[in-house]
Amino acid sequence: MKIYNPLNKRTFICSRVMQLVLTVFAVMFMFGCTTVETSEDGKVTKKNISILGYDLGPPKRNDGIYKIYIPRIGNQDSEPHLQMEVTNLIIDQFTKEQSYYVVPRAKEADGILNVVITKILMSPVRYVDRSQSEQAQGVPVEFRVVVYANIEMLKAKNKQKVWSLNRLTGKYTFNSSREYPYQEAKREAIIQACRDLSREIVDNSVERWD
Repeated sequence: MKIYNPLNKRTFICSRVMQLVLTVFAVMFMFGCTTVETSEDGKVTKKNISILGYDLGPPKRNDGIYKIYIPRIGNQDSEPHLQMEVTNLIIDQFTKEQSYYVVPRAKEADGILNVVITKILMSPVRYVDRSQSEQAQGVPVEFRVVVYANIEMLKAKNKQKVWSLNRLTGKYTFNSSREYPYQEAKREAIIQACRDLSREIVDNSVERWD
């Protein structure tokens, strides 16, 4: 005698429904997926994939800048040997973010991003209080570094300014101690503040995408 099990029927129906849903999605993908290539002088410079009218990949820009060249930054502050290290920090940050494609030469770029560090300020934010040491009361133990920079984006072909931003900042707070002397801590803090600045530069550049 065969026993009727309602669970088997329910499982069968769910299985058929899932098959139908997957089939519909497969058909939508096959017939709704298109690839559009953008070419310059016969070379493909960009591919956009569109599924049912929705583009995948970088959004479109009115200024036409997708590939950027980042030359060595300028430094108007007295802190030495920052240009190459900070330039690499900025390039690395753009490479991680992927909204722009960073190229090694200006002739390959749509835009040129110029960055100039204008000043670096350091100020104490915390001091030894009396409960810690009466003799050292008032001695600064925590400092904040602020790095200021101006940036501008130029068209690579004619050097026309597309946009610019002034007084972008990168910040970092650090402590000084016997184990970590002030001068060593200061240099590391400046690099970390420049790392924060590189994130600000990327964020402000990407915000201009339409």
